[in-house]
Amino acid sequence: MKRIDTTIQTILFIGVAALLLATPIVSLADAQTEAADVTALSRSATAEDERAVRRTRDANVNTYAAYGANEAFSLKWGGDAAVAVAYVKWYTLPDCAILVQSDENGTELSRETIAEPIYNDCYAILPNARAFSIVCEDGMQLCEVALYTKGDLPEDVHNWQPPHEKADLLVVSAHCDDELIFFGGTIPYYAGERKLAVQVVYMANTDRVRVDEALNGLWHAGVRNAPVFLPLADVYTETLRLALLNWGEEETTGALVGLIRRFRPEVIVSHDAEGEYGHGAHRATAYCIQQAVRRSADDAAYPDSAKTYGTWQAQKLYLHLYPENAITMDWNQPLDAFGGKTALAVANEAYHMHVSQLAFHKNIYGTGKYSSLLFGLAYTTAGQDMSKDDFFEHIDSGNLTNAVLPTATPAPTATPAPTATQTPQPTAETGGPQLGDKQQQQLRGVTAILFALLAAGALIVVKKQKGNKNRPL
Repeated sequence: MKRIDTTIQTILFIGVAALLLATPIVSLADAQTEAADVTALSRSATAEDERAVRRTRDANVNTYAAYGANEAFSLKWGGDAAVAVAYVKWYTLPDCAILVQSDENGTELSRETIAEPIYNDCYAILPNARAFSIVCEDGMQLCEVALYTKGDLPEDVHNWQPPHEKADLLVVSAHCDDELIFFGGTIPYYAGERKLAVQVVYMANTDRVRVDEALNGLWHAGVRNAPVFLPLADVYTETLRLALLNWGEEETTGALVGLIRRFRPEVIVSHDAEGEYGHGAHRATAYCIQQAVRRSADDAAYPDSAKTYGTWQAQKLYLHLYPENAITMDWNQPLDAFGGKTALAVANEAYHMHVSQLAFHKNIYGTGKYSSLLFGLAYTTAGQDMSKDDFFEHIDSGNLTNAVLPTATPAPTATPAPTATQTPQPTAETGGPQLGDKQQQQLRGVTAILFALLAAGALIVVKKQKGNKNRPL
């Protein structure tokens, strides 16, 4: 029996050793959950396009590659790149775009119409694709194009979802950063903590850098659905009259009516009627949103958007610093969604992502004349507030979407469009990390060795036992 025990111990030792050999491979797979940037493994599909491709790799959103009507931007790569996501930054937003994916032989695998491009957009790439091209009917301007493997995207690469179909809260901001400076913890609290559908609209912006800053700030504050940027001129005036002349009162009001009808918010939050420190664009935003809230329910007003979306009556409109029906928001309570940070602290962190604006405002207003805690109820169909500390007081919770906030930045999954020829289906996504081909081969090899060793050990035990039975006593 002692010999048999020794043999069993040897077998167990061999098995444990084999398992230890396999562990680093599995651990390596577990660690490789972040997508890798493989842009450098791709190249222009045409020699003429090399200079344009270089412009999309200079990490500068103020430079761009310009393409005329129906001219294509194209990249190709080898199988070792394992491209799963294309991250595209548009300099200006086209009305729509066509994304075509092809295999190594140039055979078209899918053709997708991107009906509403987002400034920073993620497009899923099929596993067997080795090239893609983007084309717009009216031409296009591309800032940056990067390629990533499967996995969690880096922290600065955001997989934005389209704007909401139905919003709970519509935040209307004159400029990129006003939604934080003057509205304080509104977005972190309602989008991040309460997980409501918060749709942000920016009225005026002429700087592509500020678009990136706005997107970074909103993502940090808990927003996952892309904001809307209206194409109004960013011109400083000190009077409402001049601001309305610059923007066009009817045109601006009509645009806001269209957005209210499109997003159907229960509550709207916007600027001080006096423009906070007197900025004409802030004044015009507050003035036009008040007109738009009242006219969006009238089917005779702006009939084009009424025909497209129907009419809509928002239940509440709050304006910053509005003197009537005043309420005070508490942005200083800790939020579970942000690890105990307050809404004001999160908003301040998000504002500091507006790097180009830090010379004008060091922090958001938590107190004082422009305090981001102070609002007033400028319009209501839900009655006057009693608690005076919640934009959604008296709003039926059954009308709210209660959207779930993702905890990670998942990469999109490609789905090939139907074509005349049979196209391969993308590999199924799983919740855990994925092994590469080389890792899978290594793991299979170690597993085979392990089973072989265990089988050999078992055979030795059987022979020993038979020998013991036949030995004379």
